[in-house]
Amino acid sequence: MAYRPHITDAQQVFSDQEIINLMPKSYAFVARLIGVEAALNLIHAFGGTRLFVPAKHAVNVQHEITHVVGLKALQMMADQLGKTYIEIPMGTPITTAMRNKAVREASKKESNTKLARKFGLTLRSIRTILSTEEKLKKNEDRNYDLFAN
Repeated sequence: MAYRPHITDAQQVFSDQEIINLMPKSYAFVARLIGVEAALNLIHAFGGTRLFVPAKHAVNVQHEITHVVGLKALQMMADQLGKTYIEIPMGTPITTAMRNKAVREASKKESNTKLARKFGLTLRSIRTILSTEEKLKKNEDRNYDLFAN
């Protein structure tokens, strides 16, 4: 069975800021609001779907989001995003970056052929991962500030 990184293990591999940089901008706001761990739990539970955030008065312990992120985090989400839908990403860039980092670390001990079998990739993919530097994507705004000096 090939190695597949789990989204909730991302904090063991990357810092919180690196994880936020790998998220879409629209979801990075949610991660900063409720914390990276809770945001990763949301991705694990609801990734790839739209999720309705209830109004603050409708938040309770029995709500399905409460079981994933906790009541306090849901209350913060309801304050900022209440009565709206949010898109929960799949987290593919995060798990891909985790896998690539694991491939680079394992390449010091194992051959490319063993790595390909272990990670369920082709030799070409292994060579590509090993030949490129690890550059984590950054969510930076490429628009110029009109009022900057």
